[in-house]
Amino acid sequence: MDFKRIEWIFFLVFLGLNMFLFGIYQEGLKEENNVSFSDQTDSIEKRLAKDGITYKGTLSGEKKEGYYLSGEQTNFYDAIQKERETRDRNFFKTGIELIDNSITVYPQMNYAQTSYFIDEKNVEKSLEAFLNDKNSVLFGGQYRYLSDFSSLNGEFPEIIVSQRYKNIPFKDDTAQISLKLENSDESTSIHKIYKYTQTHIQGIEELRDKTDLSSERDAIETLYINNKIPSNAKITFMKLAYTRIYKIREKNVYVPVWFIGIKSSGSNLQIEQVNAMSNTIITNNIVPKVENQ
Repeated sequence: MDFKRIEWIFFLVFLGLNMFLFGIYQEGLKEENNVSFSDQTDSIEKRLAKDGITYKGTLSGEKKEGYYLSGEQTNFYDAIQKERETRDRNFFKTGIELIDNSITVYPQMNYAQTSYFIDEKNVEKSLEAFLNDKNSVLFGGQYRYLSDFSSLNGEFPEIIVSQRYKNIPFKDDTAQISLKLENSDESTSIHKIYKYTQTHIQGIEELRDKTDLSSERDAIETLYINNKIPSNAKITFMKLAYTRIYKIREKNVYVPVWFIGIKSSGSNLQIEQVNAMSNTIITNNIVPKVENQ
């Protein structure tokens, strides 16, 4: 085997990745410099108030630290086989669907699993019992509740839990569990887990040293000056989370992003995304993918 050639291949791949990340950073600076900052004598809080834009609490100027991260999606077929070899050969034998790098589980179709219920009055405690049950979910202890992206209202309640890295969650469909619920006959505030779809990333690595991130106040100002927050709108939440921006071979690249929920009168919830590394808007960006070269 030509190890020298393999070393060169890896060198070129990571060189290309670094060039790509630097390009994103430069483009972000360019976009930021091209924005016209009107009424700079007023604070962002005053400008929001003039336009009737409301939010809870205050806009934090705290600059947290974050990373460029890489991770590889877990193969659930391999993970299940490992569980069968080490503890139970009938583990997840029924009631599951494996599609690509995700697994969908129907607990009521697997008699070895316990039925779990979510109480609206104490969601996190209800989830804790479910996530810690190794017979019901793989890697459950790595996931935490994302309340801003969950909904217990309506005919089809859904809860989102996600992985996290150094206290910053992932908000990405490669690192989360989506739990579909059905209303219980016993109480309108109790919901049964009907099914869940799970993805998972492993081998998380820091691609660069940690860096200061833009604050939630910075993110709101970026959205405001780019006309992404309509007059008389309500900012419902501001959440910092990692999301995937790039895929190279089998590796995903993630950056910290501000997710901002905006509700206008008579409209659906609009979620804007601001890259916390470059403080630039990335809502609806398509994830580029590099195949083997």
